[in-house]
Amino acid sequence: ELTPYADPNLCGSFTGVRASHSKAHFTRAVLEGVCYSLLDSKLILDEIGIEYSKKATLIGGGSKSPLWRQMIADVLGITLITTENSDSSFGSAMLAGVAMGVFESSKDAVSKCVKRLSVTEPIYEHTEKYMKVFQQYKKIANALKPIYDER
Repeated sequence: ELTPYADPNLCGSFTGVRASHSKAHFTRAVLEGVCYSLLDSKLILDEIGIEYSKKATLIGGGSKSPLWRQMIADVLGITLITTENSDSSFGSAMLAGVAMGVFESSKDAVSKCVKRLSVTEPIYEHTEKYMKVFQQYKKIANALKPIYDER
């Protein structure tokens, strides 16, 4: 795990596993773990006083999943926007267009090239529940860290 932990010894784990858990439970747990890493990053921004928008554009393959989008929006408590072209190289191409004079500015490039597909609003009741589970997630991570550092 890199951001925000920068810890090469960090490992993933499943705790509290019961015989009643299915493949779907494990899949969701992995998705939630990634959401909590994003939340850890957001909390660091809060801690050091960096202001950011309550809206973000979600890019990459995961942005195509309505479940994934909703989970991220709920955990972070922010609105997520998806666009037709959702990979980072598209943004690089627009910036190159600005540099070459194809667009007057980055705002001009965005207005001409970016087509919004969806908006996912957070469900704040879910955000509250996720925050409670996040506290458990942090306790588990802190408890296991010394074990992972022994390896």
